[in-house]
Amino acid sequence: MRLLDIARSAYVKSPPGLRRSVAPLISMMPLSMRYGAVYERWRRDIARARVDSEFSTAATTAGLRALASVAAQASPLHRARFAAAFGANFDVRQIEVEDLARLPILTKRDLRVAGEAALTRPAKNLVRNCTSGSNGEEPFAFFVDRDRSVREFAFVNDAWARAGYTRDQARCVLKGFRMKGAEDRLFEWEPALNELRLSVFPMTEADVALYVDMIDARQIRFLHGYPSAIELFCRQMLALGRSFKTPIKGVLPISEPLYDHQRATIRKALGDVAFAPFYGLSEKALFAREVADDIYEFEPLYGLAEMVDDEGAPVTEPGEEGRLVGTGFITHGTPFIRYETEDRARLVEAGTRANGWRMKVAAISPRRKPGFFIGKTGNRIVATNFPPQDVAFFRGISEFQFAQSEPGKAVIRYVAAKDGVPADAERIRSALEAKADGHLTFTLERVECLACGSQGKRAFIDQSLDLAAY
Repeated sequence: MRLLDIARSAYVKSPPGLRRSVAPLISMMPLSMRYGAVYERWRRDIARARVDSEFSTAATTAGLRALASVAAQASPLHRARFAAAFGANFDVRQIEVEDLARLPILTKRDLRVAGEAALTRPAKNLVRNCTSGSNGEEPFAFFVDRDRSVREFAFVNDAWARAGYTRDQARCVLKGFRMKGAEDRLFEWEPALNELRLSVFPMTEADVALYVDMIDARQIRFLHGYPSAIELFCRQMLALGRSFKTPIKGVLPISEPLYDHQRATIRKALGDVAFAPFYGLSEKALFAREVADDIYEFEPLYGLAEMVDDEGAPVTEPGEEGRLVGTGFITHGTPFIRYETEDRARLVEAGTRANGWRMKVAAISPRRKPGFFIGKTGNRIVATNFPPQDVAFFRGISEFQFAQSEPGKAVIRYVAAKDGVPADAERIRSALEAKADGHLTFTLERVECLACGSQGKRAFIDQSLDLAAY
C-alpha cells in the first residue's frame, strides 16, 4: 500500500501537463481508492484521540519512539544530539515525552550546517520541500517522506470538518499567484482533487465577476486559500454588489493568520459562513485546528507541541506567551525534533499526560507576515508567495524586505550574502518586476541589517500606505 500512498502524494506535485493527462482517470476512481486505507485509519485515530486521552498519550509516545529510533540510527546529526543529551547507553526506543526537554532546540541553521547528516535516508529517496521565504529570509530547503501527503491530508480534512466539509465536496481554491505552466490563464479545474483553482493576481473586479459565475455554475460551497486572497475576493464582490446563487457554506483558510477584520469582511460578503482554519508548517512538525475563534488545539498524533520562553524554559501558566517548538511524527526523512518554529503564541492549556498532550494556544504570531502590495491602479495584490519557493532564486542575498509608500512602486531592501554581488540583487529585482506584469516596479536598497519588531519579527512588507483606502 505504501507505493499507492507515494503515488497519491506525488500526484499533487507532478508537472501540470502530466496532472492534466491523468486527472480524468483518477477522478473516475471511487473515493475509497483515491484516499486509501492509510487515510481511513488516520481519520479514525484522529477522532479517537480527541475523546480518549489514554489512547492519545499512548499514540503520541509511540510516534515519538518511532521517530527517535529512526533518527538515532540513521542520522549522524541526531545520533550525536541524543548521545550528548542522554549518554551513549540511552535506549531511544524507550524515550518518554518528558525526556524531550533534555535535548537542545533545533534551528534552521543547525539543519543547514548539517546538510545530509540531518537526513535518515539518501536525499534521492525523499522529496525536497522549501519554506516560502516570506519572512524576509531566503527559503529553507529540507526533505520529507514521499508518502506523507496521505497522512497529512487526514488531519487537514479532519480540521475542515468543523465547517461541514467532507472529502467528496468541491472547493474553490484562491492561493496561486498564477496557474503553473500557463502564465496567462486565470483558472483551471482539477478533477482529481475536486478543485476549481483561481488566480489571485491581479484579481480585478472583472476577474471576480467571472469567478463568481464559475463557482455558481459548479455549485461550489467552500472557499479555500489565503485569508488575504479570500478577503480581497470578498471586497471585490461587495464592490460589484454580487452574491452567490448557492450560498457558500464554509471558508477553509491556509498559510496565513486569519484576522478579525478579515472574518468580518468575508461574512459581510458571504453571510454567516463557518471558518475552519488550521495551523501548520511546511516542515510538517506541528498541526493544530481552530476549536474556537483564535484558539487552536494541537494534534499530538501529528507532532508534539511545546511552548518555551525566550531562555528555553517550559511555559506552563495559562496566559503566558512563548515560542512554539515542535517534534513532528508524520515524516521521518528530515527528523524535526524540538524544532524552533520561529512562531509565538499565548498558552491556553498546557499539554499533559492527563489531556493526551493536547496543548491549546491563542494569538499565534507566525513567522510568515503576509500583506498586500498596492498596484499602480490602486488594486490590491496578495503578497503571499510573491517571491518563488526556490533557494537558488535568492543567490547572493541573505535577507530581504519589501517597503511601499506609493501605489505601483516598491523597494526591495536587502542584506547581501558574503559572496553576493550587485548583479544578484538586480537579477531578483528584474524577475519580480516581470512577475508583477506592469502592476509594480521595484527599486533596490542595500542595507547592513533589517529592522525587527519587539519580538524579533519583521514585517514582510513595510507598508506605509493606508490599505483601508484601497
